[in-house]
Amino acid sequence: MLYQRKVTKNIKKWLFEKEIIILNGPRQVGKTSLLKLIEEELIKKKVKKEQIFYLNLEEIKILDTLNNDPENLFKYVIDKEVKNYFLIDEIQYLDNPSNFLKHIYDKYAGKIKIITTGSSSLELKAKFQDSLVGRKVSFLVNPLDFEEFLEFKSFSHLDYLTKEDLPLDIKRDFDNSLSEYLIYGGMPAIVLQENKSLKEKMLDEYVGAYINKDIRAIGKIKNIAHFNNLIKILASQIGNLLNINELSNTAEISRRDTEKYLDLLEFTFVLDKILPFRKNIRTQVTKMPKIYFFDLGIRNAILGNFLDLTSRQDTGGMFENFVFSELKNKAKDKTFFYRSVSKTEIDFIIEQKAKIILMEVKCKKLTKPIDARILQNFMEREENVKEAIVVNLDFNYQDNLIKYIDYRFIEKSCLK
Repeated sequence: MLYQRKVTKNIKKWLFEKEIIILNGPRQVGKTSLLKLIEEELIKKKVKKEQIFYLNLEEIKILDTLNNDPENLFKYVIDKEVKNYFLIDEIQYLDNPSNFLKHIYDKYAGKIKIITTGSSSLELKAKFQDSLVGRKVSFLVNPLDFEEFLEFKSFSHLDYLTKEDLPLDIKRDFDNSLSEYLIYGGMPAIVLQENKSLKEKMLDEYVGAYINKDIRAIGKIKNIAHFNNLIKILASQIGNLLNINELSNTAEISRRDTEKYLDLLEFTFVLDKILPFRKNIRTQVTKMPKIYFFDLGIRNAILGNFLDLTSRQDTGGMFENFVFSELKNKAKDKTFFYRSVSKTEIDFIIEQKAKIILMEVKCKKLTKPIDARILQNFMEREENVKEAIVVNLDFNYQDNLIKYIDYRFIEKSCLK
């Protein structure tokens, strides 16, 4: 069974345009399933099955055929007089994907439409040239967000997702689902697996295969122990400032290698970095970014910690990472944080055109408003602040300019 993803809504807008569609993202987040969903959508739009071709470049025979000559794509075509659609998995395996796609686009844009996936922006960046500018449109495919997670789990109370007043038993079911999401993450295959032991085994296998092997190979890393140690340190520091010198000393790696590994992890979609907000704020001092992991299940597997939330010391950081993940699909490139000279922080600052949204994250079941002077002070200095939000576990309330929401309302409240 194929489950719909939110990103498909935006992809569909480009299916009948001439631009190449590229789906980027880490392995096993559902890019291949998206290609299948796209195939179904094309058929719904009256494209015949004979005009649609799925090619997996992990198959050596297919890879060699296309490496030898881009024109070999026509070996698969049945009718050259109609437009044909090629769904190509793992385009980065081609020797020169940029030249391949440019050749097909420039010569056959009206006759061939290519929709392709790639699992490493570092490989794509190394192999893709500026020649594709204006010829492609890219989409990042992430693990499931919380709403998609609930849909994949066939959550029985999904119609209550954006209702404030919930019966206690339904609220408990939402909270239990959030706990599972924080521990095991949003990788589709992991979500669909009901057995916790098998979930943990699958996550361990992913870390071993993708992070400890594939990514190391992409980065040509020789000192495996140091690389693995660095990843564990980073996994333990989600939501913290990224101090390169301190990280380098702790991991016993040179600063140069530390920076190289960080770039590698970011370009292979494992890490996200967000920068400090620096617009017109004189008390802003830090230049260090903060880091978050692309999936909490993978992060917990790296640490070897699948303990229940009540038995952990890192729940606050995990909840902050969760909030970032909810923001990421629509606002990642415009999400910042704020830290003053007195070391007070605002967890997230989201820019929406000329407006700013402040967001503080509290992994608590609040029952009343908190001391929010940091938010109030910021609003007094910055005239473009649209609203300030405190995300928490249970409390929904409007207190003057500050809005309190529980975790179910993140997207609805601030990503309009």
